[in-house]
Amino acid sequence: MHPSVRFSMPCFRRLIAIAVSALACVFASAAYATSVIRLDDRELVRLSGTIAEGRVTAVHADWTPDHTQIFTTVTIQVSHQYKGARPDNGALSIRLLGGRVGDVSMELVDQPLFQTGENVIVFLDATSPTYAPLTGLFQGKLTIATDPATGAPTVVDRGVPLDTFVRNISRLVDEQEKGR
Repeated sequence: MHPSVRFSMPCFRRLIAIAVSALACVFASAAYATSVIRLDDRELVRLSGTIAEGRVTAVHADWTPDHTQIFTTVTIQVSHQYKGARPDNGALSIRLLGGRVGDVSMELVDQPLFQTGENVIVFLDATSPTYAPLTGLFQGKLTIATDPATGAPTVVDRGVPLDTFVRNISRLVDEQEKGR
């Protein structure tokens, strides 16, 4: 350090305190922005305008016209509709903020990824912003796969057989529609 430049210990401590405070504010606001309340099945059903099961047939990401954001459109061929109106052509399109175009990717924390060919159940929030239509973000997408031990379709995220999960969701939808 140059001999004419000196920091006193109290001045140095103030600089450190300011830097630590600034970092704490940055991390605190980031943590707040990504908080998600855990929803049980009853809440997922209550908050969702659409609940559908199907196979993902397409996943396509593209820039917005002003080239400032990337959105991904997920197309699902619906096999079962548990709540809401079934799409006329049987295909449900979901537009999600984030995705990858070329070498550029944009991610929204807690937004699930979809893969062409996977079987899913989706819960869509009727009142959500256009960039995050899944109820409870990651909670609004459940993956269905075959259980290797039983050969039965299973809701992977819950570890329960698909038929058990569907019976429960159907019961909750019926209760909600009857106003219980």
